[in-house]
Amino acid sequence: MFSLKSIIALLAVILIFHATAIINYWYWVFPWLDIPMHFFGGFWMAMFFVWLYHSKISQLPSYLIAFLITLSFVALIGVFWEFLEFFYDVFVSSKGYYGYMQLSAADTITDLFFDLVGGSALLGIYFLLKSKTDKL
Repeated sequence: MFSLKSIIALLAVILIFHATAIINYWYWVFPWLDIPMHFFGGFWMAMFFVWLYHSKISQLPSYLIAFLITLSFVALIGVFWEFLEFFYDVFVSSKGYYGYMQLSAADTITDLFFDLVGGSALLGIYFLLKSKTDKL
């Protein structure tokens, strides 16, 4: 369904944009930029998970179970990312390097929400494409 090349290409685009945004302070100049980045991060995580377990997901008894398993993976990685941001603030930002990444609990919840929205968007695309190919 998704090729490894497309998964790596999307990851490269996300990482390059993220690095550029940090270096140029875009996250602090444009606070809203964090939202599409988390959306595309969640989209990519779901894409990777579906690629990794495509045959297993196709064999699950319902779309709901596939949806829950995939979003659980996206949420797990999203929580790890939030821990990374927290530790960055504790060990890097507190020493005077760059700006803070964790602005508040509301920011953390918003980040996790958009991770899940991005993952849900990918799953919507996946299920739509899968239903079209199953009809052929």
